[in-house]
Amino acid sequence: MLSFIARRLMLAAPMLIGVSIAAFLLLHVLPGDPARAILGQRATKENVEQFRESQGLNDPLQAQYVRFIEGVARGELGSSHRTNRPVLDELKEKVPATIELTVFAMLFASVVGISLGILAAIKPRTIWDFICLGFALIGVSMPIFWLGFLVQKAFAGGLDLFPFGDRLDIAKWPTFHSDSGFFLYDALFVYQNAELTFDVLHHLMLPAMVLATVPMALIARMTRANMLEVLDQDYIRTARAKGLSNRPVILRHAMRNALIPVITAIGTQFGYLLGGAVLTETIFSWPGLGRYVIDAIDVLDAKPLQASVMLIAVVFISVNLLTDLSYAIIDPRLRHGGAKGSESTSGVGWLKFGPWALAGVPWFALLVLVLVTSTGRVPADALTKPWVIVLVLIGLEIAALIVWLIVSGAILQLLTAVRDLSLVGLAHGWEIAADGFKFLRKHKPALAGMSLILLMVVAAVGAPLIAPFDPMEGLNRFHEPVSSQFWLGTDSQGRDLFSRLVFGARTTLLVALAATLLSLVLGTLIGALAGYFGGAVDSFLMRAIDFMMSFPSFLLAVVTVAVLGKSLENLIWAVGIVGIPLFARQVRAEALRVKSLEYVEAARSLGFGHVRILARTVLPNCLSPIIVLGTLGMGSAILDVAGLAFLGLGGDPFVPEWGLILKHGWDESSKGAFQVGVAGACILGTVLGFNLLGDGLRDWLDPRTRLK
Repeated sequence: MLSFIARRLMLAAPMLIGVSIAAFLLLHVLPGDPARAILGQRATKENVEQFRESQGLNDPLQAQYVRFIEGVARGELGSSHRTNRPVLDELKEKVPATIELTVFAMLFASVVGISLGILAAIKPRTIWDFICLGFALIGVSMPIFWLGFLVQKAFAGGLDLFPFGDRLDIAKWPTFHSDSGFFLYDALFVYQNAELTFDVLHHLMLPAMVLATVPMALIARMTRANMLEVLDQDYIRTARAKGLSNRPVILRHAMRNALIPVITAIGTQFGYLLGGAVLTETIFSWPGLGRYVIDAIDVLDAKPLQASVMLIAVVFISVNLLTDLSYAIIDPRLRHGGAKGSESTSGVGWLKFGPWALAGVPWFALLVLVLVTSTGRVPADALTKPWVIVLVLIGLEIAALIVWLIVSGAILQLLTAVRDLSLVGLAHGWEIAADGFKFLRKHKPALAGMSLILLMVVAAVGAPLIAPFDPMEGLNRFHEPVSSQFWLGTDSQGRDLFSRLVFGARTTLLVALAATLLSLVLGTLIGALAGYFGGAVDSFLMRAIDFMMSFPSFLLAVVTVAVLGKSLENLIWAVGIVGIPLFARQVRAEALRVKSLEYVEAARSLGFGHVRILARTVLPNCLSPIIVLGTLGMGSAILDVAGLAFLGLGGDPFVPEWGLILKHGWDESSKGAFQVGVAGACILGTVLGFNLLGDGLRDWLDPRTRLK
C-alpha cells in the first residue's frame, strides 16, 4: 500500500506543474491582446506598448512563467480588468459560495442515492426497483439547465416555496456579515440564529438539489448494481442460513462490501460537481466560482480565468488523490501490493519508444503556433521562420514514417488486417445484427430508446422536407400560439418554433456525432496502444490522459471554446477532446485483459508483428466496450453541446440548435416557457434514447445477461 500511495503522490506533482503551465498560457492564447483589453480600445499604440513593457508582457515566456509562479506563491494573482479589483479578493468571495453549494449537493446526492440504490436492490423487480432505475436513467439524461428552469418555475415561481437568487434575504438581514464567506457556518456558529440558518438553507436547497441530480442518479445506480452483486455471494447466503434476520445481513455484511466502490465514486463525483457548478450557478444567479468563470470568458478577462481554472484543477486533483488514497486503505488488494501497473510488451521500452515521443514535439509546436497566430498579437513576419521550421520537421517525419511503413511491411500488414476484417464483417455482420436485434427486441427499454433515436434522426435527415418554414426567417408573427399554421407557435423574433426544432435536431446531432467519433477514434487509439504495449508507452500516454482529467470535463470544454473561439467546428473539438479520457481508459483496460489471453500469445509465437496483432486480434476483442461507450458517449456529447450553446459558447447565434433555442426561450422568461419546455424535452428524449440503447447493448454483449 505504501508503494501505491508513494506512486500517487509522485504522479500528482507533475500534474500540478502541468496545470500551472496551462493556466499561465491562458493569458497568451485567449483571443485579443490582454494589454489592449485592460487599457480599453481607445488606448493609443504607445500606451499599450508602455503597459506591455511595464508588466513584463514582452519578456520571454519562461521568464513570465517564473514570475507567474512566484506571484501565485505570494498570493498575487493580478487584478480583473472588468472590475479593477484584485483577483484574490474576488476569489475569497466566490470560492466559499461554490464549496458550500457543492458540499451540500454532494451530501444530498449521497444520502438519497445510496438509500434509493439499497431499496431497489433489496426489493428487485418491484415498483421500488423500477422507480430507482427510471430515476437513474432520467437523472443522467436530464439537461441540468432545463431542470433548473422547471424547478424555478414550479417551486420558486408558481408555488413560491423557495426564493430565487442570492444566498440569503438581504432585506431581512441587512447587517449580516460573513468573515469566512461560508454563510451556513456563520449562521450556525457565529450568529447562532436558527431563523438566519433556515433562511440560508432555504436559499441553498433549490440550486443544490438541481446540481445533485446527476451524481444522485449515478450513485443510486452504482449502489443498486453493487448491492445486487454482493447479495448473490456465498457469504450472504451463509449468514442467512445461520438464522440472521434481513436487517443485520444488509447492514453488517452486504452494505460494508457494496459501498466500497460507491464511496470512491462519491469522491470522484464531488470533483465533477465543480464543473457542473458552471451551469447551475449561471441558472440560479448563484455568486460562486462557476458564474465567475463565465463572466470572465464573456469579456475575455484573463487573470480571473487563469486563477479560477488553476484553483478548480488543483481542488479536482486533490479530491481525486484523496479518493485514490482512501480506496487504497479500504481495498485489501492494494494493502497487500496488488493492482500494479501493466507489464511492458516484449521488445518495447523507453529506448524504442523515446524517438516516437520526441517525434510528437513538432506537432505540439504546430498546435502552439496555431494558437499564437489565432490571437493576432504577434506580427506575421515574426512567425514566418517558426512556421517554416515546424512544417519542414513535420514533412520530414511524415516522409520517414511512410518509408518505415513500406520497408517494415507494416502497411501490407495493416491492409491485410483491414481486408480480413472486412471479409469477416461482411460474412458475419448480418448474423450479428440479426442476433442483436432479436435480443434487443425482447429488451423493451432498448426498443424504446431506438424508437426515440429513430424519431430524432428522421427529423434531422428530413428537416428540409418536414419543416414548413425557413428556420431563420422572421415571419413578423411574434409569440404566436400553437395553431394549424404554426404547430408549436413562433418565438420572439417571429420564427416558426417547430421548424427551428427540426433543423436544431440536425445541428445538435451532427455536432454531437462528430465530437463522439473524434473521442472514439483518438481514445481507442490511445487506449489500445497504452494497454497493448504497456511499460513506457503506457506511462507516457496515460500520464497525458491523467493531465486531461485534472480538469472537470465540462469546464475543460468551456475553456477550450473560449481559447479556440465560438464556432460549430470548435464546439466539436471542445466536446470531442473532453471525451477522449473515457474511451482511452476503458479501451486500455480491455487491451490489458485481451493481450494476456492465449490466442494473443499464439499470434506472437507465430511471428506476427505488433500492428497485425493489434488490428486483427486485440482491437476486435475490445469492440464490446467501444460500442457501448460510443452509444452512451453520444448522449453525453448532446448534453455538452447543448450546455455550451446555452452558455453562449456555441456557433452562429442564428443557426438553430437545441441548447440555443432553449436559451432564447429562457431569456424571454414567462413568454418563452413553452419554447424552453419543448427544446428541453427534445434534448431529454434523445439523450434518454441513447442511454436506453447503450444499456441494452451492454446487456446483449454481456454473456452473463444473455445466458439468463
